[in-house]
Amino acid sequence: MSKKRLSSVVWTLIDIYSIFVTLGLILRLVISGTVIETFNSVAHMLFVPAFVLIPLSLLARRFRLIVVLVPPVVAFLLSYGVLFTLRSSSAAPDAPKIHVLTYNLKSQTENLDSSIAIIRDSDADVVALQELSEQASAIFAETFAESYPYQALHPQPGEPIPGQGVLSRYPITSDEYWRIHFGQQRVSLLIGEYDITLYNAHAAFPFVPNGFQYRHQEIMDILERAESETTPVIIAGDLNMTDQSADYQRILANYADVQREIGWGMGFTFPDYRMVNPTLSFIPPLSRIDYIFHNAGFHTVDTDVWPSSGGSDHRPLRATLALARDE
Repeated sequence: MSKKRLSSVVWTLIDIYSIFVTLGLILRLVISGTVIETFNSVAHMLFVPAFVLIPLSLLARRFRLIVVLVPPVVAFLLSYGVLFTLRSSSAAPDAPKIHVLTYNLKSQTENLDSSIAIIRDSDADVVALQELSEQASAIFAETFAESYPYQALHPQPGEPIPGQGVLSRYPITSDEYWRIHFGQQRVSLLIGEYDITLYNAHAAFPFVPNGFQYRHQEIMDILERAESETTPVIIAGDLNMTDQSADYQRILANYADVQREIGWGMGFTFPDYRMVNPTLSFIPPLSRIDYIFHNAGFHTVDTDVWPSSGGSDHRPLRATLALARDE
């Protein structure tokens, strides 16, 4: 293939990319459904090439192309610009604090030493676990008997993916587990004189038949339950959505996202293949699908994504939350 022909093919592909992304941004303003939600699942990655292609288009004097490359750049800056700014917590210095960790274990049944080390090193007060297998539940119950004396573990016999669990340094005063598609959990915690509510959520994987519908159903179920709470509320877990999804916006209407509130950078948690599939270890985490949200009963003090995933393909997410004092 001649250089001229190759150049023509490359620019055609760039044209297709730019029109596709810009059209997707327009369409998601007016329609919804599986196609749009599929676009939303990868939109955060589709925005990035535009930053490189605009200067190239300027050099090549393809000024019309720039018009359709600007929207993805603007969308990225509007969505993620705040994540690269310095922000300070609005929490009172003396407010009671709770350290929360959410961790999808990927249904591990053996070689749990790395995951145990992560939980210990995190020094979290409360740990929300998803995909808790029977084997992991039994090992954690014994291993953490002293450091986490309050435990609410719900492994599902023969079905590790719906297994949920909470490890806590604080008394668990109530515990409820239920299933729609994946497992969900609600616990009440007593922190000194304060009652708080934690939802340990695991939304359905979207890329299966009816997956987006199932995910939406589980997220709306959590939101409807949480709407009636009168205590400070935390929603933590693997929600299998990116922050471009419509379901994320529904949560954000009433809850703060700790990463957006005070975190630095994109906060990607998935996938981490280093321990799961070494042949794919060169692929870095590319999406943020693990979250900690809270209502107005808290302020975020700090948050970070754990630098490793143990034997899972999810990196744990940790946050320090301070109870909001009445004005």
